[in-house]
Amino acid sequence: MPLSNASTQPGAPGKMIAVGGAKGGIGKSLFVSNLGVFLAQLGKKVVVVDLDLGGANLHLYMGVWGLTHRIDDFLTKKMPSITDIMTPTKYGPILIGGGGGKLGSANIPFARKLKLLRALKTIDADYVILDLGGDTTYNILDFFLSADQGFVLTTCEPASYLDAYGFIKMALHRRLTRLFGAESDYHKFKDHEVEQLIREFIFSNASSNGSQMGHLVERLAESAPTHHGLVKDLLDNFRPGTVVTMVREKDEVKELVARLDKVSQKMLSIRLNHFGGVPYTDGIQKSARDLVPHVAKSPDGDFAKALRRIVLRMEMA
Repeated sequence: MPLSNASTQPGAPGKMIAVGGAKGGIGKSLFVSNLGVFLAQLGKKVVVVDLDLGGANLHLYMGVWGLTHRIDDFLTKKMPSITDIMTPTKYGPILIGGGGGKLGSANIPFARKLKLLRALKTIDADYVILDLGGDTTYNILDFFLSADQGFVLTTCEPASYLDAYGFIKMALHRRLTRLFGAESDYHKFKDHEVEQLIREFIFSNASSNGSQMGHLVERLAESAPTHHGLVKDLLDNFRPGTVVTMVREKDEVKELVARLDKVSQKMLSIRLNHFGGVPYTDGIQKSARDLVPHVAKSPDGDFAKALRRIVLRMEMA
């Protein structure tokens, strides 16, 4: 899809983007809202979805103070269609608001999660952007893994990039444990011995204490050679995108990205796909406090330029 004002074919589901990271306060909702507005400024039809079901706040970043309908209404069949819970915003993107903060609202059952995932994939839009909660629950990981492009956000703070690595690791482990799940394309190739080898690796003390993913690949080559290539392909194609937020010094970003990629190669046998960084400025923070997307105020500013570079790279990925 070129970076232009052209729209995708009417009625065709668009590219799904998931934005995650295992730490709160790293700017996920700020990034999602501004990315959505930036794409809408290009003439794209964009839907932003708040999947922080236990503590939704994306609507505030989109300048919407109150929501008539939320995802809960769709999941409980109060509203029959995903389109019935969409809220227009004055900045371009259409919003699907998250849960209402009721006890247990974040812990949706597996069947309801599949229902929501299927519905999200049918949305008629050029881009559907998912704003995920700041944790590594199965629900969050499954939403992340369902996307065409997943972004893991981090700041340059040590706690933040350690959490980013933890999120990437948990997402990979979740993909491996669901390799033969009902929602997987490989369900019909299910092999109990391979499943057991994967589960033993992931849930054993050795895995948590630093065992490398390459060890699992070696065991599969010996014990289950017919499925070895399947897992190897999964690792080769698992390329989470990283975005560094709140950037003050560009040199810090290069060092951080190199460190994350190095440890991911060594421990997880995967490569990361770095999409760039977005700057920290007083103007961006003021926009967040004013509940106005920064790119709506400054469509030609540094933040918008950073988003443009990310979108261009995304379209080439």
